[in-house]
Amino acid sequence: MTTRWNDCERRPYRNSIGRMSEIGNMSESHPIEKTIGTSMNDGEVSLSRRARMLWGKTDRFDGSRWLPLYVHMADSIGMAARLWDHWIPDSTKAMFVRSIGDEILAHRVYLLLAGAHDIGKATPVFQSKPIRFDISADGTPASLAWLPERAGLPIRDFSNPSQPSHPIAGQAILERHLTTTYGWPLGVARSYASVVGGHHGTPPDGHRLDEARRGEPIRVGWDDEAKDLWEPVQRELLEFVIRRVGLSPDDMARLGARRLEASSEALLTGAVIMADWMASNSDEGMFPLIAVPGTLSGFGETQDDDVHSWDGLRRRADRAWRTLHLCTPWHPVADDLHMDDSTLDEWFRNRFSLPQGASPRPVQREAATIAARTDDPGLMIIEAPMGEGKTEAALAAAELLAQRTGCGGVCVALPTMATTDAMFGRAHAWIDSLPTQPGTGEKTVWLAHGKAQLNEEFRGIIAASRNMASAWSSIDMGEEKTRRDAASPETVVSEWMWGRKKGVLANFLICTVDQVLMGALQMKHVVLRQLALANKVVVIDECHAYDAYMQEYLKRILEWLGGFRTPVILLSATLPERQRKEMAEAYLRGRESGGRANAPSPTQDGGAKRQTRYRRRSRSRSGAVASNVNASDGSSSIIVASDSDTSCEEAYPLITYSSGGRLRMQAVEPSGRTLHVMCRMMPDDDDSLISLLDGLLRDGGCIGIICDTVPRAQHVAALLSERYGDEHIRLTHARFMDMDRMDNERELRELLGPRSTLVNGRRPERLIVVGTQVLEQSLDIDFDALITDIAPVDLLMQRLGRVHRHVRGAGQQDRPIPLRAASCHIRGITEWDAGIPRFDGGVRTVYEEASLLETLGVLGLGAPGASMEASLPKDIASTVRLAYGERVEETIPEAWRESYAKAVVSRTDTQTKKRERARHYRIKSLQGMIGEEETLVDWFKTTAIDDVDDDKGQRAVRDTQETVEVMLLRRDGDSIRLLPWVGDKQHGIEPGATVPADSVPNDRLALLISQCSVRLPIVMSGYEDGDIDALIGALEHGCDAETEMWKGSPWLAGRLAIFLEGDGNSGLMTSMNGFVVRYDRRAGLSVEREGDQ
Repeated sequence: MTTRWNDCERRPYRNSIGRMSEIGNMSESHPIEKTIGTSMNDGEVSLSRRARMLWGKTDRFDGSRWLPLYVHMADSIGMAARLWDHWIPDSTKAMFVRSIGDEILAHRVYLLLAGAHDIGKATPVFQSKPIRFDISADGTPASLAWLPERAGLPIRDFSNPSQPSHPIAGQAILERHLTTTYGWPLGVARSYASVVGGHHGTPPDGHRLDEARRGEPIRVGWDDEAKDLWEPVQRELLEFVIRRVGLSPDDMARLGARRLEASSEALLTGAVIMADWMASNSDEGMFPLIAVPGTLSGFGETQDDDVHSWDGLRRRADRAWRTLHLCTPWHPVADDLHMDDSTLDEWFRNRFSLPQGASPRPVQREAATIAARTDDPGLMIIEAPMGEGKTEAALAAAELLAQRTGCGGVCVALPTMATTDAMFGRAHAWIDSLPTQPGTGEKTVWLAHGKAQLNEEFRGIIAASRNMASAWSSIDMGEEKTRRDAASPETVVSEWMWGRKKGVLANFLICTVDQVLMGALQMKHVVLRQLALANKVVVIDECHAYDAYMQEYLKRILEWLGGFRTPVILLSATLPERQRKEMAEAYLRGRESGGRANAPSPTQDGGAKRQTRYRRRSRSRSGAVASNVNASDGSSSIIVASDSDTSCEEAYPLITYSSGGRLRMQAVEPSGRTLHVMCRMMPDDDDSLISLLDGLLRDGGCIGIICDTVPRAQHVAALLSERYGDEHIRLTHARFMDMDRMDNERELRELLGPRSTLVNGRRPERLIVVGTQVLEQSLDIDFDALITDIAPVDLLMQRLGRVHRHVRGAGQQDRPIPLRAASCHIRGITEWDAGIPRFDGGVRTVYEEASLLETLGVLGLGAPGASMEASLPKDIASTVRLAYGERVEETIPEAWRESYAKAVVSRTDTQTKKRERARHYRIKSLQGMIGEEETLVDWFKTTAIDDVDDDKGQRAVRDTQETVEVMLLRRDGDSIRLLPWVGDKQHGIEPGATVPADSVPNDRLALLISQCSVRLPIVMSGYEDGDIDALIGALEHGCDAETEMWKGSPWLAGRLAIFLEGDGNSGLMTSMNGFVVRYDRRAGLSVEREGDQ
């Protein structure tokens, strides 16, 4: 094909697009061909020679292969067009439409920003960059600067060719073009151009942007000598994009009158990053590089893509999209939103594999009804007792909300890895049960937490997905119908959406809550995480379980999700009233911020929604309650109306939900079962514990003991093993190796789960389970009686849900006679000093003393041996609301008041410090940004946290100090072995097998080694002495020689190991950095300072 190297042309063009469908039908395909000017549909790409000679991508090797900048811009437009048509869900498109004001313009704005994202490469400083990361010593060109130089563009040598970065330069160039060519106000231009400035994952820095605009104009081609050459080329390329996406001068004028909201900027940046990453893939089948003209490789080349015609560029994008196999958004099959009772019963049975005749519980029925019928739904908070089916209620509501709002998936977030792993199987079964619309493809899923790769069910889905992808490769990729009709799993892992950054973009995300909280963290590529969340209905379980630090991140991400109009469902059994109020405020604050920045949303009767005015709490004539929910920042409050005669303070179960800008509360009838638990104080000494257990276990039984710290749990387990024998004791906590922890939890579910009974022989006649907080919320297991350390009252109520959780025969007759009445015995108080409780030192390191005193006060347990009867679920809400309410001090005995006052001051100080620390790395308030008309420029107040290691982000949102994870292996003479009980007979790996130190372990063995990981306790990190580097140094010194070859394994690269010595019977131990480290299969990891044994 001949190439026209004519000077810059300005061809006339016209718009040829028809109106897009309404928001509700946005899932229909709207190919790029319908959105561009007809004069650009066929024939050659018309650009000046100078514009064609700017490089965008190189081979980073010898400079023989490249991609012109205009081609990468066109490739990016092609990927953005297909993402809009086939991947971005209707709910996210609707948010762009609200911000931009027109559905066609919203589409074209995304394509514009995707096409213009690399305009900063059209600068002298970028074109001078070396093509290789290392210094060339073999005579190959240092850069491709000779290409634009031959075309007449002057380029100099720059001492630092990375300043300004091309995203910052690109923002400056786009701002300049929009303000000078189209007369846009700078603030409006910046709101669009900041997407370009942030497309590498970090928001643009205002100081660097000013430097790019005014500091050294020679670097961007704006100096007096070069501007007449460089500025026309920059304008030409931007107009090339504007014409290509079909924007007319009238369109540009309309856009210039309306600034983008910060929420839209963030999601557009995430979507542009996706298009850029796809268009930057130079693999075969994607967007391969082509030969550089004028080089030897350019002669005789016949296999390169045609990048000189629109038809060639279109074929290139079509091929890449087929190669990606990117699944479409999940499209729920449309259900009747006004199902009668029998229809709803059948619907629930189909979704959750319930037996014939089963029906949803009241809270499940009410949640589904509210999700189906509420006008303009947004937030839903479900408060219900343990065992009421909150999870199923949330999943049912999520499906209906997705159907109504156009969301393309669901995110379910839980507090711990254990709860997340337990949820994954349930969620997977539910996802498979969801019907899909014909031709919409598979449902993609991702499990996100630090140990997700060890989850066997998730690994199985990955393996099945890869087998399917391999089968696809044998099918003619042009035969789309053949590929669609090929048999495939119901739920898959997308090949492209593999990894830390992209996995969260799957339709269905099951994750630990930090994955959601990181959406409010000043972390690189946070916009991708926000896009992933905005595309889904977000469900957050156990929302009460997060401290003051994490609550700050939770409230901030709720505010942004409200701004995105993302449906959110929060679940809790024990939610303090103030916490409910603050979370609801945060969500509606974000929602109403967006409403103020845009045109009013129409109501069903076609009118505009009136601004909600604040009023004091009052009771209406109908008995509904309206509450004054004042925002913490002093903004106007939100009306809360109860749909029930029961007051909000008394209602439980309770569903709080938003309808537009209004917050409503619906009291729900409990399912009917009432549990009475007798709670008694007991001494904290060992003899008292043994004496109590001797009595409780005289006829057998299964007893749970929850300790607040790992050392207390290990001590109790050792004490009871000596008394009752190892075979009757199980211990579980966080300091077991991953493999052992998962085995422990699997065994407990098998022994004490709902399907384990004495009749079928699965439930043991006598068992004592000792554990930490993992027993509080992670496992669906049931004890005959409970012994627990003192804890804040909401957590204590959660623990009570583990005793008699399941019905064991009529009248609990399948339990031992002494244990048929539920009981809970509370310890952790070492003495009563003049009637004032003194708590164990370990307990006080975990929970604030003021909160523990409040627990005793509201429960009336003010003396040694005191007792009270808790009625569940009736007492849960009232007790928790009293403990966290303004009148809690009235429950504190007079003799404790002075100690309590000091403890409250200490707690307030601690919480204030936590909140301040959280604000350091938390993103800005959406309300504040929209109110101040801020863009994403200077969005981050501090340096962004790098996203290379998710662990940094998880620690940042959980307020945890850095600890070190190690793999535990055994040194046996000159060889390294697995621990004696670790093996995989299914794959031929015997327990205690030798691990090679002179070669890379095979994948099966490497996976097994990685499952032998555990975190060292914080005391070893030496924060008091700033000694974590010393610990890491000691670990590296101790394992470098043996693990050098392991760097070749993806499972083991960069991992640290500790080599224990011993045979596993007398104990495994070693010394490390001043500590004695021990590991035992029954007790887990323990450490002591040398000399303290």
